[in-house]
Amino acid sequence: MKIDRISSLVSVVSLVVAGMSAFVYFNQPSQHQPPHLSSEQITSFIYKHQDTLTKAPNDPVLGNPKGNVTLVEFFDYRCSYCKAIHPSLLQVLEDDGHIRYVAKEFPILGAVSKLASQAALASQKQGLYGKYNNALMSAKHLTGTSIFTIAEHIGIDVARLKNDMVTYQDEIKATLAANFKLAKALELKGTPAFIAGTILVPGMPNVAGLKKLIIRARLQNHQFD
Repeated sequence: MKIDRISSLVSVVSLVVAGMSAFVYFNQPSQHQPPHLSSEQITSFIYKHQDTLTKAPNDPVLGNPKGNVTLVEFFDYRCSYCKAIHPSLLQVLEDDGHIRYVAKEFPILGAVSKLASQAALASQKQGLYGKYNNALMSAKHLTGTSIFTIAEHIGIDVARLKNDMVTYQDEIKATLAANFKLAKALELKGTPAFIAGTILVPGMPNVAGLKKLIIRARLQNHQFD
C-alpha cells in the first residue's frame, strides 16, 4: 500500500474536546496538529512505525488483546487531563469490547511521574498493571510515598515491586526512552495523545470523540485490507 494513498485518505483528526488539553503547541489551539508536521507527514510516520507504536514487547496491553482495532495512548499519571479522560477511556473499552489498548507511559511532569511509570511498568511482573494503572490515574495527588502505598492497597507485593524496578531497570528505561523518541518524532508536547490506525488525536476527546476515532480507524482498516 503506497503511503500517498494512505495520506489522501487519512489526516490528523481534530475532535471536539472537553475543555482545554494539556497540550501547548506554542500559540496554537490544543485541538490542532503540531505546527511543524503536516498531516501527511504524521500519517506517514505512524504507518511506517506501526510495530513500534502498537507492538513494542514491553508496552502494557489492556482491553481486548485480540481486538480488531488498536488504540494507543501517551499519558502521564500526574496529568490532570489524563486523569479526567481516564473514566471515559475505561467506558469506551468496556462498551466496545473489541479494542486493543496500548499504554504508552510518557512521564513528562517530573520525577514523581517518572517513578510512577517505572513502578507501573514493573507491576507487569506481578500481572497487576491494569489495576495499578487505574489506581494511579484515580489518585488525586501522587508522591514518591503514595505511589507505593497505592500499590500495597491494591494487593501488589511492594518489596517485590521495588526489587523488580531494579532488576528490570534496563528494560523499563528502554521502554520509556522508546516512548519519548516516538513522542518527539510526532512533536507531542503534552498529554494525553491518542493514536488509532494512522490517526493522531492530541488533546482530550470526550467519550463521543474517542468512539468516533475508533470508528474511523476501523473504516481505515477495511479500506486497507
